[in-house]
Amino acid sequence: MYKIAVIGGGHRITPLVKRLLAKDGFVLKAVCDIDIDGVRERYSDIEGVEFFTDARKMLDSDKFDGVFIGTRCSLHTEYAKLVSEYGIPLFLEKPVSINWEQLSVLEGIDKSYSDKVVVSFPLRLTYIVQCVKDIIDSGKIGKVQQVQAYNNVNYARGYYHGWYRDESETGGLFLHYLLEGRKPVMLCAMESKQVFKGDMPEGLYCKDCKKREECPESIINVETYNDKYPLKENAMCCFAKDTGNHDSASITVMYDDGMHAVYTQNFVARKDAGRRGARLIGYLGTVEFDFNTGTVQVFYHNQNRTELHKIEKTHGHSGGDKELIDNFANVIKGTDLSHSPLSEGILSAKMCLLSKDSAQNFKFYKI
Repeated sequence: MYKIAVIGGGHRITPLVKRLLAKDGFVLKAVCDIDIDGVRERYSDIEGVEFFTDARKMLDSDKFDGVFIGTRCSLHTEYAKLVSEYGIPLFLEKPVSINWEQLSVLEGIDKSYSDKVVVSFPLRLTYIVQCVKDIIDSGKIGKVQQVQAYNNVNYARGYYHGWYRDESETGGLFLHYLLEGRKPVMLCAMESKQVFKGDMPEGLYCKDCKKREECPESIINVETYNDKYPLKENAMCCFAKDTGNHDSASITVMYDDGMHAVYTQNFVARKDAGRRGARLIGYLGTVEFDFNTGTVQVFYHNQNRTELHKIEKTHGHSGGDKELIDNFANVIKGTDLSHSPLSEGILSAKMCLLSKDSAQNFKFYKI
């Protein structure tokens, strides 16, 4: 029987924990969270769970075989360092660090521990990305010469109405795609904040605002910011002085063989304007995929032919969550190494932090 513990039992990590528990031989023994009432409710369907508010006391209370960390972003590094002291296989939510001080802490962890850590990068393991990888590996489009990646987030109201607006928690919202076998060596970035800013008072809640009848972003005028998560009564004003996060940003990354990738993101797009995917361009053809539509297209440059692949949307994150948990289960059992190890989480965080520095200082940075 493999004993599992959780540090930070939030809404993102809980379904992942329960996906692991659905496998034979895994049992949840302990949960640590400052919101004891909240986690008791979320895990009320599981018997025999002990609840803690001190993570070290929890880890000392039993011999655990695997730990999930699902706290707020600013605490990921602190608890990852703590769990590493026990050498326990770890499932770690991203970003692994939100500032340079935290990143230096993670870089000081023994390199041998990296393969015991599964960083939550679900999109890398999705069926749609695996389809694209198979196409690239087949040689159909030739060697990839450029990547154009994009993310128009049509559910991004939550980045301004809730705690995600606090960049001290999230570290900003830069994302990036990595090309396997190529090493990123330099980047530059630019960001804009043109929409979600204003002179409304700091700490203002929508329900207390005198302009809520006319405001296009008020609870009254916006019923939901996507089909699953309603705009809650405690939504904050996204036109206040303390609204963080950019509206849009772009990053250009150069790789060690001279190829470059461009990634751009936008949090103003809504409804059917949402897109998330990339174009990978080779000499023989181009492959394009979109998570929102579940499609992959191959455009042949020297033939009058286009291929269309439809990928069925299953499980969380287009199947990526399932693959993450399958991998974590095997890491716990000792039959596999992490497919998204801590070293990749560190590289991702480093590129995000450099992107933020580049956008603020108008400089290129070596990675």
